[in-house]
Order: sequence, then C-alpha cells, then structure tokens
Amino acid sequence: MTRRLKSVSKKVALAAALPLAVFLLFATVFAITGEAPAALVIFPPARDPAGLPEDIEVLRWDGQTAVVTSDNLDYVRRLYQSGAVLVLPFRKSGCLALQPSRKPAV
Repeated sequence: MTRRLKSVSKKVALAAALPLAVFLLFATVFAITGEAPAALVIFPPARDPAGLPEDIEVLRWDGQTAVVTSDNLDYVRRLYQSGAVLVLPFRKSGCLALQPSRKPAV
C-alpha cells in the first residue's frame, strides 16, 4: 500500500510542478524581453499604485494583483527590483483573444 501511495504522491507532485515551471519560464522570459502589451503583477510591491515606478500606468489594481503597462521596456525588471513577487505577460484583451490587433489603414 505504501508503494502505491508513494507512486501517487510522485504523480501529484509532478502534476503540480509542471504548471509552476511553465509560469516561471514565462516570468523569466518576460523579465528579459519585457515584450507584452501589459503585465500581470502578483502581489505588487507597493500597497497602492502611487508606490510603483513613475512611468508605469496602472490598468487594474486590487491589492493582490495589478495589471500595468509602460512604454519603457525595462519596466518588468524595475517591478522586480521594487519588490514584485511574480510578473507575467498579460494581454489587455484577455488571454483568449486570438485575433491579432488591427492596425489602422494608412
């Protein structure tokens, strides 16, 4: 019985570790490139939006998470430097928006 329990616990641990590894991979690539329309900040570094770096625009804030954007590409690194726990890429129109953004005709 204990052998079966160990086998099941290993499978559960692997199932939990895989999504975590994917999130950490996204966070690492995003910290390096900073290329996304916006960022989802898990546990923002400041208690209120005024405590964020100056050029960061807050799109949504609830205290536990924040959606922010900036024209400056190093804003993700600056969020980490100011104490953010996890910063992930975020699409302003949602993660299921599969249509490319439309550019105005010139």
